Amino acid sequence: MLNKLTFFLLLAIGLSCFKLDDLPFLGTSIEEYKFDKYGDWNGFILDNSYTIPDSNIHLFTLNSQLPSETSSTKIYAAFIGNINTITQDTIIMYLHGQSKHMDAYWQRTKLLANVGGKNKYGVLTMDYRGYGLSEGKSTEASLTHDVKTCLDWLKNKGVNNNKIIMYGFSLGCIPAINLCANNSNYLPHKLIIEAPLASIQNLTEESLIINVQKEFITSLNFDNAEEIKGVSQSLQWFHGTDDDYISISNGELIYNNHNGAYKKANRISSAGHGNIIETMGINNYVNKVNEFITN
Repeated sequence: MLNKLTFFLLLAIGLSCFKLDDLPFLGTSIEEYKFDKYGDWNGFILDNSYTIPDSNIHLFTLNSQLPSETSSTKIYAAFIGNINTITQDTIIMYLHGQSKHMDAYWQRTKLLANVGGKNKYGVLTMDYRGYGLSEGKSTEASLTHDVKTCLDWLKNKGVNNNKIIMYGFSLGCIPAINLCANNSNYLPHKLIIEAPLASIQNLTEESLIINVQKEFITSLNFDNAEEIKGVSQSLQWFHGTDDDYISISNGELIYNNHNGAYKKANRISSAGHGNIIETMGINNYVNKVNEFITN
């Protein structure tokens, strides 16, 4: 049986009008953000004890513009927390995965805000171009730049970079790792990655059942396994042993290439792609994340 990623790759090659370059960045648009009123969540649903007060939910827009672009693109972001104390709080910047938007990841975002105690951490999340209400279309270059634009928002708010925990899930690991390695004067303090893809080369080698070179099907260049070598920050990695979308071998390669002083691996038995929290249990997950942040 083909795994999910192999199926999509073969489908992309088979469709002459479709480029693999587009596949990782195809987002779902919506008409409005609903957060707790959205309802169409996959996986776990938190009880009312995790509810975020309306006064702590701040939806806003930013203008993201690559150096090569002549105009900016409007993207949407949401900060969960007290804006008045943002410089005092630890901020988790959560970068979600492929195709969905902030509403679909709201339960995860809400959980992170309550890690270690009720509304303990600030959380900044965002939608890449073409996701949710964010305008435009994402590319490999814009993905990281959109996230950097949100990081710059924190910097302009006066948040010390030592207060920022970068958290990337799946697709979100690409900008998370890149910015932790390369964002020069404003590096996040710690990095959490969940179900990361090692590289575009690894993708073609592991997922395709036909022998083709990467260059034949894509011009994408991302290489998380190489980029992680430049990350000196503490690293926490989560990956499901039964992930049939991004094999755990991808995460193993990235984890082993990290040369920082501290790293923690969480191989979650029987978990697939996107159901790690449900599989390991909310309390267990929360404890591991909080222990990493406070260590």
